[in-house]
This record gives sequence, C-alpha cells and structure tokens, in this order.
Amino acid sequence: MRSGIVIIAIAAVAIVAALFIVAGAVMDVTPLGIAAIVAAVAFGAGMLGLMAVLLTLVGTVRELTRSVEQITQETLPLLGSVNETVSGVNTELARVDAVVANVQSISTTADSLADVIHRVVANPLIKAAAFSAGTSAALRMLKREGRD
Repeated sequence: MRSGIVIIAIAAVAIVAALFIVAGAVMDVTPLGIAAIVAAVAFGAGMLGLMAVLLTLVGTVRELTRSVEQITQETLPLLGSVNETVSGVNTELARVDAVVANVQSISTTADSLADVIHRVVANPLIKAAAFSAGTSAALRMLKREGRD
C-alpha cells in the first residue's frame, strides 16, 4: 500500500514539474530559471522518496518491536519452568549422592567382611584339606602293607 502511495506522489511531482516547465516556456522564463525549477522539483521528489523509505523503515521497526515483545512474553514462562526443572534435578542429584555414599559404605563393609571371612575360613580349610590328604595317603599305605 505504501509503495502505491509513493508511486502516486512521484507521478504528481513529475506532473507538477512538467507544468512548471510548460509555464516557464509560455511565460518566457530563461533556461536557467527552468533548470532551477526542475532541480527544485527533483529535490522534492527525492525527499518524497526518502520519506517513503523512512516510513517503510518505521513500519519494519514497529514489527520488530512487536516480535521481540512476543518472544519475551513466551520466553519468561519457559525460563521459570526451566528453573523449576533444574531445582528438581538438583534435589534428585542430592538423593543420588546419598545413595552412592551408602552403596560405597556398604561396599567397603562387604569388602572388609569378605577379608575377615577369608582369613577365618581359608587357613582352617587349607589345614583340613592337608590333613585329609595326609590321612588318605596313610590309609592307602596301611592297606598296601596289610595285603603284603
């Protein structure tokens, strides 16, 4: 719509310039006067074009401002929800840290218990196995001597 108005304004300036040139020729104006009139009309047309560009720029800035406001309105609630989520994650991480500490404590205790059981059970089992092997060797020897 604005470009249509700009085209109409430029056409009007061109028509006015043509009228001034015709009027200058009819009224016996010097060529320097006609050139001055043409330069003034061209300057006016340039200013109209510049105003059209500035109006378009103002419209673009207004649109951009509206877009930024909409983004801000949509982003603020999202940031609040992100803060809540991060808070919940931090709470869960604290719980996981407690669980990991407890598991580590249980693991250390189980390791100590396994070491104690190994010390208590392993030595007597070795001795029992050695006694059993020695006894069975002695019984075999006795059986051989009894046959002979």
